[in-house]
Amino acid sequence: MNSKNDEVEIDLWEIFLLILHHLPLVLLTTLIGGVIAGFISIYAITPMYTSTAKMYILANSDTMISLADLQVGNNLANDYEELILSRPVVEQVSENLDLNLSYGALLGCVSINNRDNTRIIGIKITFPDPVLAKEIANEFISVAQKRITQIMKVDEPTLVEEAVAASRPSSPNNRRNIMMGAVIGLLLSIGFLLIRHILDDTLKNADDVEQFLRLNTLASVPEEGGTDNTEKKRSRKRKLWGVRKDGHR
Repeated sequence: MNSKNDEVEIDLWEIFLLILHHLPLVLLTTLIGGVIAGFISIYAITPMYTSTAKMYILANSDTMISLADLQVGNNLANDYEELILSRPVVEQVSENLDLNLSYGALLGCVSINNRDNTRIIGIKITFPDPVLAKEIANEFISVAQKRITQIMKVDEPTLVEEAVAASRPSSPNNRRNIMMGAVIGLLLSIGFLLIRHILDDTLKNADDVEQFLRLNTLASVPEEGGTDNTEKKRSRKRKLWGVRKDGHR
């Protein structure tokens, strides 16, 4: 730390050595983060399944009308999307399938896909039950076809593709969640080590004294008991040997 401008200087090599010195802790925290994230993803999050039904939004019974509709472009597709997500359509689908879901709850399961330069609209349903997700998507197509015909006074849109039941959940992505948990654990452990290292202002060796205090080290005093370990071990052995001799006596 520089006393003139109070800036913290970080040596990347020193940080690398710090992480390397605490590598077991870093790896353990990373593992714990991945395990916790995996447990939450697998056991605490409800799997969701996605099914999509598609329909063609332009009628071909009148060539002149079809050409005019093609010039309207995406504006017509936006009108269809608004009608599909309207309250009468959503509530009719819920009633037909006895879903016992409110308008907002069912609307949250629906998303509309309209690829650029196409007149095909996809109704995507995301639901915990794969079979019910398929039925809801197909029912939306059926109800929306009648509603669009009634409101816009055009021929009924053509069904392009019926929805099928998904064999695998679309979410959660367990592998991605485990990786994210492991990365979070890794970052937390490294962040903790860095903060502790930056806040630690104790002098640990002669180099720290010269760097921070600008003083030369004349001598160093060993820790208490640091030089007497060998002697302590020898005296301990002598005591044990004396006990054994007394025991023989």
